[in-house]
Amino acid sequence: MSEQENLEIARLAERWNSGDLDGVLDLYAEEAAMHPAADWPEQASSHARDGIRENMEQWRSVWESSDIEVESLENYGDRVVASGAWHTRGRASGLDGRWGFNIVLALRDGKIVLHEWFSDHERAVAAARDA
Repeated sequence: MSEQENLEIARLAERWNSGDLDGVLDLYAEEAAMHPAADWPEQASSHARDGIRENMEQWRSVWESSDIEVESLENYGDRVVASGAWHTRGRASGLDGRWGFNIVLALRDGKIVLHEWFSDHERAVAAARDA
């Protein structure tokens, strides 16, 4: 897969921000997994596309709004590191927030097979390079 194809797959933020959850999930392989790194506050993993859907629906349920701002995309072979921030508004509190993130997406045959969350950019890059 070309670097450009990898970076296009990583642009799932556009689909998320438009509310197209099915479109986001179409980017994932059926057997995909989502894992937090040791430095990520939420430690629950999700397995298979149905588990990832459940995770995403649960996330959306607590926010009145939840948009992703991608600040950078870096390609490391079959892995992409995306860095940016969640911009959220609490459903119950109405409070706005910003939460930085770094994710590593492993790609195979044009689909995301692994999605890992990191709060530290250097750790995300190291994970992408070490794969």
